[in-house]
Amino acid sequence: MISARRRTWANQLATDVLSIALLLISTPVSSAADDQVEPESQMVDLNVIALDSHGEPITDLTRDDFQIADAGKPQKIVFFRHNESEARQAASIEPNEISNRRGENVPHATVVLLDFMNQSFNTRNIAANQLARYLEGLESADYLYLYILTIDGRIYPVHGLPDPNAKAPKSQQTPWTKDIKRMLDQAIRDVLRVRPVDMDVAVRTQLTYRVLEAVAANLSRVPGRKNLVWITDGVPIELGPIRSDTGDFVDFTPFLRQLSAALDRSKIAIYPVRQVMLGSPDAVSDVPGGGGRGGPVHSGIGSVDTLDQFAQMTGGRPDGGKDVGAAIKQAMTDLRTSYQIGYYPPARSWDSKLHKLKITCKRKGVRIQAKSLYFAWPEPPGTRTLEAVRMASVTAFDAAEIGMRAMAKVDPKKRGEAHLEAHIDAHDVVLVHEGDQWNGQLRAVVVSYQDGSAPSPSPITAMDLHYNAVDRDQALKEGIPFTRDIIVGEGIHKLRLVVFDRGSDTVGSVTIEVPASTR
Repeated sequence: MISARRRTWANQLATDVLSIALLLISTPVSSAADDQVEPESQMVDLNVIALDSHGEPITDLTRDDFQIADAGKPQKIVFFRHNESEARQAASIEPNEISNRRGENVPHATVVLLDFMNQSFNTRNIAANQLARYLEGLESADYLYLYILTIDGRIYPVHGLPDPNAKAPKSQQTPWTKDIKRMLDQAIRDVLRVRPVDMDVAVRTQLTYRVLEAVAANLSRVPGRKNLVWITDGVPIELGPIRSDTGDFVDFTPFLRQLSAALDRSKIAIYPVRQVMLGSPDAVSDVPGGGGRGGPVHSGIGSVDTLDQFAQMTGGRPDGGKDVGAAIKQAMTDLRTSYQIGYYPPARSWDSKLHKLKITCKRKGVRIQAKSLYFAWPEPPGTRTLEAVRMASVTAFDAAEIGMRAMAKVDPKKRGEAHLEAHIDAHDVVLVHEGDQWNGQLRAVVVSYQDGSAPSPSPITAMDLHYNAVDRDQALKEGIPFTRDIIVGEGIHKLRLVVFDRGSDTVGSVTIEVPASTR
């Protein structure tokens, strides 16, 4: 039986995770009554890393170099883009204009999670020492963050995500990692002051999944791809009757797959680094809650399988051994450049079953890294648009995958009203060449923010683009215009324009402070 203290402790984390989840799902987004968003096909969107024999990214591949098979059936690539993850520079802006490509934005993130809860005493020290040695030697630590998963299931930020309201410079002359030994020593002293919790394997495994959900919710503040290096001994994929608190087999596969799908939707890839000692596979020694201090405490069956499936279903790097530095280096390298590839499976292929993906390159010597498993869960029409807009509404940072600049103009005679003018960078939008036209599909929402209240989004506005050659050239030069008169209610202090490109599954947003005279 699980003790009352264990239940209270686990339930508290579940409550914290639920609070974050409710924030995401309680922000309704609707379609305008006079401008319904038409159904959209369900696309499989892949982020593909192409590496040479030295693990360096290859940057000159084309659509014709790739081949995709879904459940053994070849697929037609309908969307292809080479993405560079460096923060793009803002276009020239006019006085009072705001750009979503200003320096304080976080365009992507590499996060290291040092897992003390699922490691033995010995492997904790080994992993921490490896981590400190590698980080201290880095010449640049831009967009690199470090957290510890404590033995009692809390997340401790050693160097966490920045405050989005802080106007921090993009890059510092001295990386924070130069002081990592002191920072990590202090953090370890803080987290190990807690008395070990009497926790059996079943509770520890479930708690690990809940913590990863909370980490994913926190990382959703950052747009674009995020790589999570998870330094751990892992958790079991199932428990036998001896280890189960019910005396039955317990299969954690459904939880793993649901969490992996959520991570993939949030563009979070898992890079596991398994630290378990040689000679004790699937064992975590010296962990409270079974076996005593003298003997091993078996975490269950298939800890390696758990970590491998996380990598396969999110497009991360499969467990490559105990080299912490190599995993972090690869995770940071993989963010530099990637290929976005999309295809539309037949409607009957969305069968709620696990599908195997095979992505190959015609060029020899190219190693492909991408997700190789996914659940083909059918979605109601318009789900991609609604999820993208909802997530962009509650994140702390502006999304810069689509460049945008905007301003709010005020007419002194119209108190309580602001005129929003924006320009969307047409270079970042998919314009499909069909005959003598270039067509695109954008969706826009204006979100209002009021202290003490959830974000309030407007109905979705469809922006279907149909350009001839002259119109296209003008859009590429001046941007795609968007204007809207906004009624500014009492207490509303900022507006955010969110734009979703249905052709590429990318998002842009820009936040504008509401002039005091308008409120």
